[in-house]
Amino acid sequence: MWHYALVFLFVVAALSLVPKLLEGDLSASKVMEMVGYADDEQTEQASDAGGRRVHKVDVSRNGSFVTEARINGRFVEMLIDTGASSVALPEKAARSAGIFLKHSDFNVPVKTANGMTYGARSNLRELKMGRVRLKNVDVLVLRDNALSQPLLGMSALSQLKRFDISNDTMVLIQ
Repeated sequence: MWHYALVFLFVVAALSLVPKLLEGDLSASKVMEMVGYADDEQTEQASDAGGRRVHKVDVSRNGSFVTEARINGRFVEMLIDTGASSVALPEKAARSAGIFLKHSDFNVPVKTANGMTYGARSNLRELKMGRVRLKNVDVLVLRDNALSQPLLGMSALSQLKRFDISNDTMVLIQ
């Protein structure tokens, strides 16, 4: 009888994930986190021999480094950009993370690959990437048409002890 109860609980748990899957708002790593699963690689990333927090990011197919992060508790996929002076978010991602700006806040001139635009300065209460946790990170919010992908720039990376790239893996160390 307990087998049926176990199967029933599994089905109920799986059904609660269906709406998020249909919305496209759930990745495999989010599912693993929700159910408390951690594989050996995640455990390895927790800390190095010195007790420092470590987060490893493998190179993507196009040669860039993209990581899943949590901004103020909300999941967002970020392109790691060491050439960006600041973390940069499209306005939609900023709103999702609880950053609400007025039209008049967009007064910082910004030169992007698409030309000149205006951004708004703000602050992230918390930015997490794996076990790495950063607080009070400066961010520049740009209109959605000026920035399509959130960027993890130097305002976050400079808070780390170090970061480096080796064998197609970027390692962030706090």
